[in-house]
Amino acid sequence: MYDIIIVGAGPAGLAAGIYSANFGLRTLILESNKQAGGRARKARNIINYPGFPENITGHKLVDKMTRQALKAGAELHTSEEVLYLSCKDRKYVKTKDGAYYSKALILATGAGIKGLGLNGETWIGDGISYCLECSETLIREMSIIVIGSTERAIAEGIYVSKIAPHVCLVNHANLIKIGTKVKEKLNKNGVELIEDFVGEAVKGETPRKQLVLCNLRNSVIRKLTANIVLVVSPLVPFVSVLRKAGIATHRAGCVIVDEFGKTNIEGIFAAGSCASTMKDIIPSCVGDGTTVAACACLYAKNKI
Repeated sequence: MYDIIIVGAGPAGLAAGIYSANFGLRTLILESNKQAGGRARKARNIINYPGFPENITGHKLVDKMTRQALKAGAELHTSEEVLYLSCKDRKYVKTKDGAYYSKALILATGAGIKGLGLNGETWIGDGISYCLECSETLIREMSIIVIGSTERAIAEGIYVSKIAPHVCLVNHANLIKIGTKVKEKLNKNGVELIEDFVGEAVKGETPRKQLVLCNLRNSVIRKLTANIVLVVSPLVPFVSVLRKAGIATHRAGCVIVDEFGKTNIEGIFAAGSCASTMKDIIPSCVGDGTTVAACACLYAKNKI
């Protein structure tokens, strides 16, 4: 029996664990991967985390956060994927290795990268990036192809244009609605826009990557070459188990929460990118995890 169980040991989950353990509550953090950190562990150079003016790598940051959570008294179980949740008065969490009860539950499961289904997408780190924040320092002065299926691709294309000499934005399968004003903004920032094509494959080796496109109207093949291909695709929160437990989610999969991180079920909270597609950067996830943990701790102590 625990006071707080946190599902997920990414930045939001670790921050929540640090707070709740320091609050004096018996805290368990469950992580399905072999190591804590989530997607943040893969970040090569984090330049926007407060307190690190010389920058820090993702694995160093999450290792520091993990040690801090353990020092505060939190328990961390890695390689324990949650298979079942029950949301009655006592929260029941089942994994392949055990069963746990708690007064309150914090979901900090993060969001996985869905990708676009291009051949060669598995070449992570070899001229392909899925995270602008993680690779920003690597793409300066590089030619960049941004290919995406969400409006976030537009914002990242414009941002990259300020640090890269040549940027091409591919509206993958025309899934992004781009109006005249947005096109004018792209043009003003020197971003070449390509529409009416669907991405098929990424080929080549760094520093020359090739993106193969197929025209939606006449199937004509077009090949683009650049130093880096930035793939901007939807993030996929962990939702199947949550929905079976009756936890309400948006159509896109994110857990629905209020301003305090409360879900539709009393005593269950959610923090980080599993609760919003906008909370997919490390500082915001950490802040969210701390805020939600404060509310969950008060609930566990019957203060709210």
